[in-house]
Amino acid sequence: MTALTSTLVDICSAGAGRVWLEQCLAMPQWAQMAQYRTRYAALQSTLDEVNRRLEEGQDSHLCVLTPDAIRTLQTRWLDRIDALGSLGQAETGWVSLAGDGQFYDVASVQALRQTLMSLDVLLVPDLQQSSGGRHLQRVLDQLAIPASDMPAVQSYAGGAQAVAALSAHASQRVMACAQSTEVQAASHAHYLGPFPAPHGLFTEYAVAAVRPHSDNHDPEAQTAWTVACDLARYLCSPSQQARRQALGFAEVP
Repeated sequence: MTALTSTLVDICSAGAGRVWLEQCLAMPQWAQMAQYRTRYAALQSTLDEVNRRLEEGQDSHLCVLTPDAIRTLQTRWLDRIDALGSLGQAETGWVSLAGDGQFYDVASVQALRQTLMSLDVLLVPDLQQSSGGRHLQRVLDQLAIPASDMPAVQSYAGGAQAVAALSAHASQRVMACAQSTEVQAASHAHYLGPFPAPHGLFTEYAVAAVRPHSDNHDPEAQTAWTVACDLARYLCSPSQQARRQALGFAEVP
């Protein structure tokens, strides 16, 4: 559906927020409200991008990041960042190809170690830029799998891209590491479960709107700000909790 306005809302989101954002932006009430320009990337890359845009005076109206990352923005940009709610938390876990007929046991630390050693290929999110990737690197360090027993590791910008790449390895024993929200739109993928205790990772994602600079009196900038605030509140609304849960976001305890 084509927007009935020229208002452009720029959105920067960590990959975990993509599936819920895309669903909302396709809804008639939001599709008609504005045009949207979206950028999805790993957590650190998204934070860096929002900072860069603010430094250079470029548009950035809404962002989906962790609460800590949003607080980092608020510390640096004072009155320009309004935290407007939480989407919930996504768990980081393991994904295989749906229907490949092979067994992948990730229920315990020892089982996970053996399963990783049995793989031909391990598909991972960026081990430095993404929250899931950084966690995976710490777990791999603790598992201390000898280099000779490690599968081939292929790195992607985020978990969603790692999941998408599963299809290219249909003839191999392969797993991907991704967050629960990055699997929902992939019909070829099967979510095996989270990292076993004590290595579980549950990452909360929140939504913030970015105020126009105080010197910016352009009516379009004010309109974009208003739309961004309304959209952020809808994304986090208690009335949408069931939809978020269906996409992999759990309530924050």
